[in-house]
Amino acid sequence: MTPQTPAARIALAMILLLSAACADVLPTGGLPEPQPEGFGPGDPGRADDPNDPGDPGDPGDPGDPGEPTPPRDEPFCDPGAAEICDDGFDNDCDGTVDEGCTCTESQKACYSGHPADLTFSSASCRAGVQSCEREFYGECVGEVLPAEEVCDGQDNNCDGQVDEGLGCDNRPPVATCPSDQSGPPLANYDFQGGYEDPDGDPMARASWSILEKPLGSTSTPVPPSGLSAGIFADAQGTYILQLEVADSHGGVGRCTTTLTTTSEDDLRVEVTWNIGAVGDASDVDTHLLRSPDGQWFDSDDDGDDCFYANCRVCDVFESDPFLEEAACRELIAGFNDNSIPIPGKVTWFPPMNDDDPRLDLDDVQGNGPENVNVKSPRDGTYRLGIHYWDDDGFGDSTVTVRVFCGAAVREFEPVVLRANDTFGGPQTEFWEVADIVWANGGCQVREHGSRGCRQICTRDQAEAGGCPSGQSRGQTCR
Repeated sequence: MTPQTPAARIALAMILLLSAACADVLPTGGLPEPQPEGFGPGDPGRADDPNDPGDPGDPGDPGDPGEPTPPRDEPFCDPGAAEICDDGFDNDCDGTVDEGCTCTESQKACYSGHPADLTFSSASCRAGVQSCEREFYGECVGEVLPAEEVCDGQDNNCDGQVDEGLGCDNRPPVATCPSDQSGPPLANYDFQGGYEDPDGDPMARASWSILEKPLGSTSTPVPPSGLSAGIFADAQGTYILQLEVADSHGGVGRCTTTLTTTSEDDLRVEVTWNIGAVGDASDVDTHLLRSPDGQWFDSDDDGDDCFYANCRVCDVFESDPFLEEAACRELIAGFNDNSIPIPGKVTWFPPMNDDDPRLDLDDVQGNGPENVNVKSPRDGTYRLGIHYWDDDGFGDSTVTVRVFCGAAVREFEPVVLRANDTFGGPQTEFWEVADIVWANGGCQVREHGSRGCRQICTRDQAEAGGCPSGQSRGQTCR
């Protein structure tokens, strides 16, 4: 069975659609739910591997015979059709995917071309990713559509053949990637690649890119060009990096390597917002109460609420918020790079120990991720909240929350918080997300409200006694 990468899920969904269309029945369901981490636009299964029979260097590669291939002369879209939400492709032939569809997840795979493009292991084509922009999906970013075939050792037109009909005599170079790595999030990782060419041609260029990364990650390779690169892994999950090399005759070789980051904290909360949005400088804050009866915004050193005012590990203050955030990332990476435990910041259970919380990064310049952690929680019930401190001119923000309880992950769908006020004012919105019940080394996440009707109130309501149960912005949830 082929791994369920985003591209594979797109291909499968489109194949099913074609089969259904032949029976004059259109499916109403979307793609299978993505895994809770490691979701992105790449498909690692198409990396160049000289030992892989599906390598693009083999002009006769038919792709994976285990996957049915829809014929290219079959229609896969209809100009008169309605767009089917959450299926990940372009139903109405207008060149866009799931336009006007309300978000049901923060990011999902998408492809605006023919489904057959994604079925060959040799193909350069790959699915992209759509992010939720406020309430609706944005454009499909990062997809690779068929291109004209050129002599580069790649299947540019995604038909299962390489350099066909061109009389190419140049053999493409071979890229070599380092072994897979693993470690904690909020740490630095280095990648050293290599170049070999069967014809002895010199290397013309080399570049690193990230094909897949965890939800909300903003990590990028630094520098992007050259055989060596590094990343700051800002979120928990799977990163798949690709090295692409080219020789002086235009031949191209690729390889991939995987980084898996897993927190050593038993309880970890990651919050992201406006994923993929450009120009977002809004400030969303994460709060964790020591008990459901605790006081939101209690900022004492032993206060009920762990949030930016009393709980952040980094207290670097600069005149430029971007410099402050960069300095904080460097500080946290210094702990994790050297395997130094990060201490708690609020004394919930004296003396300060592994059962006390901390906020690693207070992201004040948009997007996140921001995280709150407890290394070894005591048995009890903790309450999670999200506060929209300030929009900084961006407007409403779309927020996603992931709760990591040991090996379990719970993700909450994108929730729009409104820009009703500024700078933490009384009318700024507060979302009481869930209670996290910790017992015997494991946890249960009990959500507040329901999808489409989350427990949202104003800051002054939350601070006075918590958001009214069973209500969202004063309206009763059904």
